[in-house]
Amino acid sequence: MPNLRTRPAKLLDDSYTAVVDLQSALDLDSIWKSCLKLVRNQLPHRSCSLMFNIVGFEPTSAKHHVESSRNPDYMPATSLTISGPYLERHPEVKLYTYSQIVSEDPDAMRRRVEQEPDPEWDEFVHLAFWRNEQPEAVLSIHWSPDHPNISSEESAFLEYMYPMIEASLRRIRAIEQEGARRLAYENLLYRMPVATLLVAQDGHQLFATAEGKKLSERWNRGLRDTADLKLALPLSLVQLFGNSTQAASGKTLKLRHPRIKGLTATVERNLHTAALRERPCYVVTLADEHSDERDEAPAATPPSPEAWAALQKLSPTERRVALLVAKGLRNDEIAEHLCRSRRTIEFQLNSIYRKLSLSRRTQLVLALS
Repeated sequence: MPNLRTRPAKLLDDSYTAVVDLQSALDLDSIWKSCLKLVRNQLPHRSCSLMFNIVGFEPTSAKHHVESSRNPDYMPATSLTISGPYLERHPEVKLYTYSQIVSEDPDAMRRRVEQEPDPEWDEFVHLAFWRNEQPEAVLSIHWSPDHPNISSEESAFLEYMYPMIEASLRRIRAIEQEGARRLAYENLLYRMPVATLLVAQDGHQLFATAEGKKLSERWNRGLRDTADLKLALPLSLVQLFGNSTQAASGKTLKLRHPRIKGLTATVERNLHTAALRERPCYVVTLADEHSDERDEAPAATPPSPEAWAALQKLSPTERRVALLVAKGLRNDEIAEHLCRSRRTIEFQLNSIYRKLSLSRRTQLVLALS
C-alpha cells in the first residue's frame, strides 16, 4: 500500500490550492469544497458526496455534486444502506469499494436496486472516517460505467487525501469542543454575583456578567450631562486608565461615580495570559456600596394583612416599585436602582395608583405601612 503521506506523482497544478485549503479547513463546508475540487481535478467520476452527522450507520446530512448523469434530475442518495452492513463488519475500515462489498455480501446488489431502481453508476469508492468505532463522515465517489475499475494511481491519490481530510475533521471537532467549553464557562460566569466587564483595548466590550451589565447601565444612566460623559463605560474609562499614571505603573484606577453615591468602578489591565500581553484587555469591576441598604425590606416587621392584600393586586415589577416608594425613595432613585428610566417608573406608579384606587404618593405609603 502506498505511503499515506507521499504526494502522488501526477498532482495537477490546480490541485495544490485545494490541498492547502483542505489542510487549513475550519468547517465542513470548506472540507467539502476542497475535496470536490481535488476529485474534479484528479478523478474521472460521475458524482461525489460528503455524508456526515451519521447516526446508526445512516447519515442525516450530506453535500452532493453531480458531474454527469443520464437523468437530469438525478441526485445521489444521502444513505449508507448499501455499505452499512459492511461497515458494521469492518469497523475502522478507511477505503472500500462497491465491488468489495458485493464480494462478501451478494444482498448488497438488491439494496442497490431498491435505493436506485435506475442506477447511474457501476462502481463507487468510499473513504470512511471514524470516531469512537462509529463512522463520523463518508466521502463517496461514484464511477461512470465507462470507467468501472479504480486504477492503482487513483487509489494512491485517495489514500493521499485520506489523512488530510481526517486531520481537518479532527480540527473541526476540537474547535467545536472548545467553543462548547467556552460557552459553558461564559454562561457560568454570567450568572456569578460579581459586577465585571472585560473590555478590549479599543473600548469594545468583550464580556459582562449579568450584575456587571446591570451596574454599567446604571453607571451610564447617571451621567446626565456632557461634562460627565468622559467617565462613560466602557470606552471612556479604558481611555482614561490608559492615559493615567496608574497604567504606566501597572496599578489599578478606581473612580467614584460623580452622581450616584456609593457606586464605584475599578479598572485594571489584564496580563494574566500570554495571548493578552500582545493584545491587552481591561477588567472593569463595579461595586455598589449601598446595595445591601437598597435591598432591605421597607419595614422590619412583616406587612399587615391589608398591605399584603394590596401588594397581591400588583405585578412583580409594580410590587418592587411600590415597596421602594414605601421605603422613601424618590422616582429618580427608584429608576437608578431598577435600571429603568424615570418615565417608566412614573408610568408604573400611575398603574399602581389605578389598581389600588389611590391618587397620591402619601396614600401609597400609608397603604403599605
